[in-house]
Amino acid sequence: MPFAAGKGGAMPELPDVEVRRRYFEETSLGREVERVSVPEPRILKGGTPASLGRGLRRSRFVSARRRGKYLLAATDRGSTLLLHFGMGGELAYRDPGAAAPDWSRVVLHFTGGGRLHYTNLRLFGKVELFDTARDEEIPDIAKLGPEPLDPRFTLRKFSRAVSGRRSTIHQVLMDQELVAGIGNIFSDEITFQAGVRPDRRADDLTEDEVRLLYDRMKWTLRTAVRLDADLDGRTDRFIIPNRRKGGICPRGNAELATVRLGGRTSYYCPACQK
Repeated sequence: MPFAAGKGGAMPELPDVEVRRRYFEETSLGREVERVSVPEPRILKGGTPASLGRGLRRSRFVSARRRGKYLLAATDRGSTLLLHFGMGGELAYRDPGAAAPDWSRVVLHFTGGGRLHYTNLRLFGKVELFDTARDEEIPDIAKLGPEPLDPRFTLRKFSRAVSGRRSTIHQVLMDQELVAGIGNIFSDEITFQAGVRPDRRADDLTEDEVRLLYDRMKWTLRTAVRLDADLDGRTDRFIIPNRRKGGICPRGNAELATVRLGGRTSYYCPACQK
């Protein structure tokens, strides 16, 4: 299960979480939960190991979907298990008798054998069970902005989200209440693909630049999802595998530069991005 952008402790973003969603579907959908164990209770929010166990015991997961950077697994009881992967969190299925993965924090034990581990080294993620299937009743989800790959998120709506904002375009793309699912890494990729410096103020962009950002946002995220979020080995097309000190522009035009934006380090090509 390759997670490109989530490597090195980075926060999984839309394509990475979509890969995890598919993995959850493949390993856990339709399976009955026999019991739940919680090796690290600090990862739980709004509940205890006992309440999580009671809420999931003898239930089955009927669907798994992604919203922003969250994975939402619905049960046949009308409840929703919310998983946020924080910094580098992952899922790992194990057959009966197989050793547990490192940093296992929550374990779903399935009837008949097998278990799904939620792992997270740094404990920056969260696991929470809600007695509802309605997004508006789940606080983390209710405040999210539109999904960038939703066909209903049109250029006009994107332009309204960007228009008049004095913050940088990098920060606008990362604002989860404006656009859900994009973080520091894919914001860098989108601005690179659009040829726009990440530290340009959003209200400074031309209409053509906004249109190009919208198009490249859709293309970048769709392509990353299609590639299972694994962009390693594609250094000639994407900036993500090159985001390091001394990294070179995918087009070979310059050494990548960095700038601090909102407390985060953003990479860009000074030759390609204006």
